[in-house]
Amino acid sequence: MAVSTQELSKALESLRIALESPYSDIVRDASIQRFEFCLELSWKVLKKKMGTASVAPKAVIREAAAQGLIANPNLWFDFIEDRNLTSHTYNELIAKKVFETVKRFYPEAVVLLGKLNSL
Repeated sequence: MAVSTQELSKALESLRIALESPYSDIVRDASIQRFEFCLELSWKVLKKKMGTASVAPKAVIREAAAQGLIANPNLWFDFIEDRNLTSHTYNELIAKKVFETVKRFYPEAVVLLGKLNSL
């Protein structure tokens, strides 16, 4: 997987399209899948741009918050926790919960992308 702001931008565009589509179980599941790779790309691009040695997503998020790239690290920790639930999206309640998280994640990721592009 390429780790660049361009790849993150493409991934977020793909997520936007899914989120703007009429709701169905298929759209929900596609949105969750796209959330997974957008979140992974987000912290990996942060890691690369900051030049950090941290290898764990939460550590990278903490460092990004310390550098002013992320306003609310706890929100991002919630995103990571819900990302870890995505292997259980066969459970309807979990899928719905994660889908709600995806809708909160998207605008935060767009803000982050803007900050990353200015580095």
